[in-house]
Amino acid sequence: MNWRQKIYKRYFPSKLKKWIHPEQEVLDRFIMTHAQLLRPDERALDAGAGECRYKHYFANHRYYAIDTAVGDVDWDYSKLDVIGELECMPFPHSSFDLVICTQVLEHVREPQHVLFEFSRVLKKGGRLCLSAPQGWGVHQAPNDFFRFTEYGLSHLFCKAGFQKINIRPTCGYFGYLANRLTVFPKTLFWQRDRFFRILFFPLELLSYVFFVLLFPMILNRMDVLDRNRQYTLNYLVDAIKGPADQRKSERAGN
Repeated sequence: MNWRQKIYKRYFPSKLKKWIHPEQEVLDRFIMTHAQLLRPDERALDAGAGECRYKHYFANHRYYAIDTAVGDVDWDYSKLDVIGELECMPFPHSSFDLVICTQVLEHVREPQHVLFEFSRVLKKGGRLCLSAPQGWGVHQAPNDFFRFTEYGLSHLFCKAGFQKINIRPTCGYFGYLANRLTVFPKTLFWQRDRFFRILFFPLELLSYVFFVLLFPMILNRMDVLDRNRQYTLNYLVDAIKGPADQRKSERAGN
């Protein structure tokens, strides 16, 4: 995390962050809504939990977190319960009532195997809540392998035996464009030599005003105009674990 990102994270007002990057608020609401559906005695697994940013939503539940702890060198992984691979988790069958997995599926080498594993550790009728990207740039390299469409996610979930699959985009074209514009200063200025950076420093500051603040705020407000939402940053998926015989037949076919 560079000094610009640290300043943004620490000093930017929360309301302003929501106007610039509303997709994080969408993800937060998605997880919070499903956390509220759990009974106090039920168990939730945060798969690919990172810094466990959603743990506070499960204060009244039995929350477990697993991650490989290799995603970001600046993250604090001390809150994890287990460090391990999602393709082979050390939990018994039918252990959890809810599995959440946000912005992780693109970082695993075998997404289909991971979904089978989620199904294995879920109880009968348990729910999987997952988000996956369509429109992000490469991040956490070299552990960044996939991007997903609505149809690709539906195929993977069906093959893993999930039912009642609900998939929706987090934003439309204007929200997508707003997010992509925020990397304009990084793309234009950060890759240049020191002399260029010093010479054009006033322009770099000006680019932050327009491409990181003003334009994204305007475009995010315009996002309601896009009804088709074929361009998006992420998809949200929630689904129910299907019957055991269906999962066995899918695995046999795989």
